[in-house]
Amino acid sequence: MSLTNQHNMTINKFVLLPALLIAFEAVASDGCDSRKLDQTLSTVEVSGISMETPKDAIADILSKQGYTAITSSLFTKQEQLQSSRKTIYRIEVEETAAFRQISYHRSLSGGRVKSSVGEKPIPSDEFDTAQQLYQIACEGISEAIKAERECELLKDITISAGHGRFIELNARWAVQLNATAVNTAIGIKYSNE
Repeated sequence: MSLTNQHNMTINKFVLLPALLIAFEAVASDGCDSRKLDQTLSTVEVSGISMETPKDAIADILSKQGYTAITSSLFTKQEQLQSSRKTIYRIEVEETAAFRQISYHRSLSGGRVKSSVGEKPIPSDEFDTAQQLYQIACEGISEAIKAERECELLKDITISAGHGRFIELNARWAVQLNATAVNTAIGIKYSNE
């Protein structure tokens, strides 16, 4: 269509084109990419469990890593550090008719967090998972979507998107990603609806 013809379009038609483009992008990202997300995110492991892990196997897997079951869906463990400091780990696996979600949190307790701690690298087991989620959420996408998802530059001392909040990748999948040496919050959510 020529520029002259475009200028002759009515307001309704002019408004319709961006709406169609947005709808096309939504269908495209929920179509082909949905299968890829299903295959990839369903197998990403967070402390040895994934979205494919049967619910009755989770407690045993986490118990072997030193976690204690607080409830059927909440597991914690602590590691003593120097002086009175501890590292506290928490994994929550929520499952309802509407969604399944795995959330992992690690934080330091006791004492004051010194700024030099922030310059240390992310623990290697967390780094691998965080890097996988970062690649899924923040790589191979447009700059506009990257900005919308608030993807920060990938470094060995910090991997973050969405400022630690869950970000929607499509209608079914969402991820949480904020990893540093001081603390980490990682999550994967799959909605059935």
